[in-house]
Amino acid sequence: MKNLSYLFLLLVLFSCHNKNSKAPIPEISIEIQKRVNEFNDSTFVDQTLDIHYNNGSLFLTEVKNGRVLELDEDYQLKQIFGQKGDGPAELQYPKASQIHNNQLLILDEGHQKIKVFNLDGTISHQFGREIPNNGGFFIKDNKLYGSKYDKSTPPLFSYSLTSKDSIHYFGYQNRRLTTINHDRPRVFFLFPFKNQIIAVSENEPVIERFDSEGNKTEELYYPEYFENYIEQAKERERSETKMRGTATFMSDATLSGNELYILTIGYNKTKAKSTLNHIFNFTISDSNISLSRIIELNNGKDDTWYMSFTIVRDKILAFDGVTYELHEFYLPKKK
Repeated sequence: MKNLSYLFLLLVLFSCHNKNSKAPIPEISIEIQKRVNEFNDSTFVDQTLDIHYNNGSLFLTEVKNGRVLELDEDYQLKQIFGQKGDGPAELQYPKASQIHNNQLLILDEGHQKIKVFNLDGTISHQFGREIPNNGGFFIKDNKLYGSKYDKSTPPLFSYSLTSKDSIHYFGYQNRRLTTINHDRPRVFFLFPFKNQIIAVSENEPVIERFDSEGNKTEELYYPEYFENYIEQAKERERSETKMRGTATFMSDATLSGNELYILTIGYNKTKAKSTLNHIFNFTISDSNISLSRIIELNNGKDDTWYMSFTIVRDKILAFDGVTYELHEFYLPKKK
């Protein structure tokens, strides 16, 4: 009995030690290295919702101008895809782009279609009458994976590029923060990870993992980092009866290897305003997803609203929605 008491005491001490010795999440502030607001002395960039890197080229998806700019790694203009309008080669509300089979696929939410351009800037074809409008996509094994803003079906889908009318819905509409999101549909950014799908929710602090058939295998919920923002959103709803629920908790996300980077929305209590300049860096393993560090993008100004970003080797490239500039940061190495 005495030995059991000692064993119990050791277990309690070990448990307390583990609880107290949990290392805090590192927070790193990095300074801007370069600002770019025009290309080839003539082309200026407007609101950019997506930055995609492929084989030495950057593709900036501009919403207001209805086009995608292709830049080289020195930020010089190489090609322009599309323009504002309703014609076959024109875009109404482009949201994201991807390279597939040596062509540029542009998600045009305004026309609810995927418009396919050749890399010389000419239009090839378009498809997607049956593809829901969504906020981002990826292509793997001749399937297009995306998310849609609609509550009538599950929020995620896969669309076969080889057989017509072949669309499969998966995921769940249950909400974790109904108090401030009301009845907004769930919407996600999706990424391929090995034979799995990583889904990053835009309008709640949730990351989910699915297998290739759409079965959920993991969910990570991380609201503790948004306490001030959540409280501020609730207060706005209490004081403004017509106020809709909080739209998003994140603005953009990108996956580089097994490192997931999420550009999050926060609330600066001192300045009493929302901010968007922190990137949450999660590490993905075969068994779990864990937050490893938080990176603050510091451009030397108080009014910062990064709308989109990407990781290119040792750099973070982010678009500032206040100054309409592309900002370059050095990505700090992990210790």
